[in-house]
Amino acid sequence: MASDNGRRKDPGWKYNYLANVEDKNAVTCLFCNKVTKGGIHRAKQHQVGNFKNSTKCLKCPDHVREELAQYMAEKKSDKENYDKMPDFDDIDNMIEIEDVDDDEGKMKQTNINDKLDKEKRAQACQYIGRLFYLAGIPFNVARLDEFKWAIEAIGQYGPNMKPPNYHELRVPILKKEVAYTNELLSNHKQDWKKYGCSIMSDGWTSRTNKTLINFLVNCPSGTMFVKSIDASSFMKTGEKTFELLDTFVEQIGEANVVQVVSDNGSNYVLAGKLLEAKRPNLYWTPCAAHCIDLILE
Repeated sequence: MASDNGRRKDPGWKYNYLANVEDKNAVTCLFCNKVTKGGIHRAKQHQVGNFKNSTKCLKCPDHVREELAQYMAEKKSDKENYDKMPDFDDIDNMIEIEDVDDDEGKMKQTNINDKLDKEKRAQACQYIGRLFYLAGIPFNVARLDEFKWAIEAIGQYGPNMKPPNYHELRVPILKKEVAYTNELLSNHKQDWKKYGCSIMSDGWTSRTNKTLINFLVNCPSGTMFVKSIDASSFMKTGEKTFELLDTFVEQIGEANVVQVVSDNGSNYVLAGKLLEAKRPNLYWTPCAAHCIDLILE
């Protein structure tokens, strides 16, 4: 019986496995899950590529191709017969599997599968991490349920999934997501009418010194972002700020609005008074966090 070390010294077994221990001839590629017939030798040809009897694996990393090609070149003794003859490691592997009993074979296969699963996950995580680093994606994205759902969906699709291209992300997928968001917003709108809601304005200054305001609406169902606008021309006076807030109240529906929350700038103070005078059924409420900041300052 061939030793376990003898079987493992062929680097091809790091990147291939036997899905069925009873079929020694069928070897599965770790990267694309293609099953090749012809032992580990043919599987290595599939991953290295440019062999007339085997299709090239398009997912095999370059460093793996180089490793396997170098190993095969070192084992090559007769160039004319090389594509037809398995190396001695292939024969050792076939002998070993034939000699072991069923229980031992199943145990070894389970260990191999566990190891391959860990290697597959490690490689997939490495590529995901590389995407995060190159694209500057914040690490807390990994905590989102949507990130986990995306990974699970890819796994359920299986191998050879074609990723979305630039146009798909920019047009059709984005339109579907906007429709999905509007559907969520429609559910919130029902609660606005049923329970009432609070309008919250969150102002900030961009790097180009533009005054931007995010408008959000809060109700028992949660807080929903509605829109963001460039309010640079509105923030100079309280009257202009009032016009902006009043327009948004009209958009949400005066009957649905209980209060409007904003910071405590002088323009907002005046805007709040004008808003309460025009719409006596709602309140202007200064932001508590901003009040605390001013007190501490």
